[in-house]
This record gives sequence, structure tokens and C-alpha cells, in this order.
Amino acid sequence: MIDEPDIDDLLATRGARYGNPAVNHARIANLWTAYLRVKITPAEAAMCMALLKVARLIETPNDEDSIHDLAGYVEVYRRIVNEGGAS
Repeated sequence: MIDEPDIDDLLATRGARYGNPAVNHARIANLWTAYLRVKITPAEAAMCMALLKVARLIETPNDEDSIHDLAGYVEVYRRIVNEGGAS
């Protein structure tokens, strides 16, 4: 089981590499919007990234890295929605 400090550590580590998660997912959403020609929100981008991990877990259900990343994306989604960055 992944506890909250582990998720915070994961987000801090990834944040040091990729920047603030909300800003990064806004960037992802903007790129996907331009490519797909359909409006994608930062929250939707985070959820789609979580679903990518779900797809990988279907093939390898015990992959700890994918499980950890899934928890991280769900937390990013939660923070974006709670901070009003869902649209």
C-alpha cells in the first residue's frame, strides 16, 4: 500500500524534474488540445495519464512503478480539481 508521504515524495521528485504538477498538466492539456482539436483540461490530462497507468497494470498488475505512478496521477488530479484548475 502506498501512503501519503510516499505520494508527496513522488510528486516532489517528479516536480523537481518536470516542474509544478498543475503547470505541467496545463501544458500537457494545451498540447493535447492543439493536437486533438478538442478542449482538454488539466484535470482531464491528469486522469488520462492515470488511465495510461491502468492500461499498463492490466498487462502487469503487480508492477510497483506503475502502481506508484497511478497513485501520483490520482493525487495530481485531486489537487487540480480542489485548487480550481479543472477547467
